[in-house]
Amino acid sequence: MVAEPTVAGNARKAFREAGFEVTEVGNDSETLEVKKYGCTQFVQRNAKGEWERSGPPLFDLCGRKCELEDRGYQKFWHHEGNRFPVRANDLRTLHRFEEEVRAILGLKSLYHESLGTTSIRSVYDRLGGRSDK
Repeated sequence: MVAEPTVAGNARKAFREAGFEVTEVGNDSETLEVKKYGCTQFVQRNAKGEWERSGPPLFDLCGRKCELEDRGYQKFWHHEGNRFPVRANDLRTLHRFEEEVRAILGLKSLYHESLGTTSIRSVYDRLGGRSDK
């Protein structure tokens, strides 16, 4: 069950109640690492005191925190220059994780995000050599 949207001070509690593992990053209590389903998202307070996502969601693959990459013909997990093919179930897991994080933070769910998981990196071979790239 996903918690109701939170006010700034209750983010830690809301994530924990929703079954997330919550860890403060370093000595900074304004940045949290939240984990669930083998996925990780960093969240931090902005200048207004509201919690927001910081960086892309990451997927744990054999101890590696990977970003989602779209190469046009297939999606891959990308970690430090290495690529690993994505399984459909992995995408469903990442999408579910992202939906829960957005709901807890009270963020709008945009149309293209609700259709499926968006990629952090897009690498299309047919873009090579274009004058605008």
